[in-house]
Amino acid sequence: MSITKIESVGRKPLSTIVYENIKKAIIDGNITPGTRLTETKVSEQLGVSTTPVREAFRRLESERFVKNIPYKGAVVQKFSTREIEEVYQCRVALEVLAIETVTETIDNKGITALRKIVAKSKHSRDFQAYEEMNTAIHNKILSYANNETLQAMLTQLNEVIYHNRSMFSLSDQRRIDNYEEHVHIIEALEDKNLEEAKRAMETHIKNAYTYIQEQIHERQTVDATTS
Repeated sequence: MSITKIESVGRKPLSTIVYENIKKAIIDGNITPGTRLTETKVSEQLGVSTTPVREAFRRLESERFVKNIPYKGAVVQKFSTREIEEVYQCRVALEVLAIETVTETIDNKGITALRKIVAKSKHSRDFQAYEEMNTAIHNKILSYANNETLQAMLTQLNEVIYHNRSMFSLSDQRRIDNYEEHVHIIEALEDKNLEEAKRAMETHIKNAYTYIQEQIHERQTVDATTS
């Protein structure tokens, strides 16, 4: 896929903006896994020198969004099934950890805000808008944990998950299940039922992982058939 999907640089520090724009293009799926990124082409596209691009590549490599391959350069990372499994394992543990704190701290205002976002997500059919609402739900819950380290760790994991998830469409059934799972989490939080809230969140993340597994298997089967 063409690197022209990377957004142009605005009036912000180049070292940060170049990194953010490339990263966003990767996460949104506008640059597919396996795409080779050269400093020259990216710098020309963004209208900057190669220095901030080189710095962006290093940062993206440290976050596993690109991989530096000898004699080939920076290539957009394609996560293995094992790596995706590891990410979801970590996410389950961290999301449940957040629930342990949030169940006692979330107030009626937070519950009301969550219900509004979830209700809105039920009728969304635009992938990017839906994912933004999905992220907003989890971020709203996390905001009541008052734990910046936990938030930073989950943000990085979720960026990897979103990057991978953007490669697949979300079925109507998965959207329905997603909605019902979110409602279940909110109801448990509203009732201050810690064990049920933890169980609901764990089930939600595991179901999301199962869906991704199925999509990956389906694509691998199609690729094997057509190759």
